Amino acid sequence: MNKVLISVLGSDQPGIMAKVASIINQHNGNIENLSQTLLDNVFGALLMANLAEDDSAEKLEQSLQDQTRGMNLYIRVHPWQAEPSDWHQNKPETQPYIVTAIGPDRQGLVAEIAGELFKHGVNISNIQAIFKGGKNPMDNLMVFEVDVPRAVVMNDLRDALDAIASRLELEINVQHRRIFESVSNILN
Repeated sequence: MNKVLISVLGSDQPGIMAKVASIINQHNGNIENLSQTLLDNVFGALLMANLAEDDSAEKLEQSLQDQTRGMNLYIRVHPWQAEPSDWHQNKPETQPYIVTAIGPDRQGLVAEIAGELFKHGVNISNIQAIFKGGKNPMDNLMVFEVDVPRAVVMNDLRDALDAIASRLELEINVQHRRIFESVSNILN
């Protein structure tokens, strides 16, 4: 297996994914997994792909850089043969939750909440955060998709997050993903 991890960063513009995917295809590569996002006007993508056995991460990276010249992209390709982390090898049974935080912007918000989740053994699988600054709570929103081990006492986790919310003037909510999605569907 000739697996690679590809990162693409740059100014958002049409055609980035089309160009990158086409070049991977030219290398007889198969995209197995990808995540793409926009942060303000910055495009970011992380792709995992399998290449033909006679290809290499170095050749693909050079091809991607050559064929996207002028698009002002920062592209890196790394061979990927990493073993799963100890946590993944011994992953506890978890439940999916959504943690939302709304409130005034200030330095350290992500660190505070992520640190508390870590103390409880919670794994963050995705974060989206929008910080426009100022005191308007709706201008500053964080959404954490997390996997909470079944052994975690949810009231303890909620109490710890409530302490952060109180200290930092935030509104933090913790909902099981199914409830979060049900409420979102009703509101739409």
